[in-house]
Amino acid sequence: MKRKENFFPIFFVVAFLCIIILILSLSGNLKFLSSFLEKGTSAVQGITFHVFRSLPFISEDSKIKDLRDENLNLLSKIVDAEKLKRENQALSDQFQTSYPPSYKLLKADVIGAPGFVPGVSQPLNLILNKGSKDNLKVGLAVVVKNNLVGTIVSVSENLAKVNTINNPSSSFTSKAENGAEGIVKGGASLTLSNVLLSENVKVSEIVLTYGDVDFNGIGIPADLVVGKIISVERNPSDLFQKAKLESFVDFGKLSTVFVYINTK
Repeated sequence: MKRKENFFPIFFVVAFLCIIILILSLSGNLKFLSSFLEKGTSAVQGITFHVFRSLPFISEDSKIKDLRDENLNLLSKIVDAEKLKRENQALSDQFQTSYPPSYKLLKADVIGAPGFVPGVSQPLNLILNKGSKDNLKVGLAVVVKNNLVGTIVSVSENLAKVNTINNPSSSFTSKAENGAEGIVKGGASLTLSNVLLSENVKVSEIVLTYGDVDFNGIGIPADLVVGKIISVERNPSDLFQKAKLESFVDFGKLSTVFVYINTK
């Protein structure tokens, strides 16, 4: 009976205290206490979470994360290996080309092509990861094997911008295999214009650069491949004829190019 007698007073005291706490809580008078408790419990929660997350038995999520990180690392290594393979192949191809001489070429990676939309357009500009610190200058020719890619039009310390030969602002003197001279111009189509009507240019003829390197070694060297003639437009009443060209270079897939640096 004593236990029952002792129980009721304790019960009433606890119930009274609960009612008091409830009233204080509803009236907002316990905010200071909850704030104090929250700081303490949040610190404990943070420690507990970090300890719990590090436990070896947890973890389906942890294992999945580790596997995902491992897969990303493997994919990164595969991408790097593929890039190295492409670069080595580009170097091998370039050094097997007898002209221009390889010692006059600086390898550069294409890191951008502003305005290029795959499947819709061809790159009109390329951004290279080399600049003035690598002795690049405006006007230097950029090649792949013995094919002309374009010329450098602006240079910063670490980067260079190239106008490809199909850029509308691109224009340079060239010659067909039979010696017919003209001006290659970029644009919607690559054309060889200003060719005298008396010249006998033919479809499938290769067009080469005429060469315009100046005394300082700046410019396009002679006999680089521009492309092949795919059509010829002649009008007997005109003084000149023109031909449409097709480059052998797939500008949209270029990853490595070479800048022609004259070592005079």
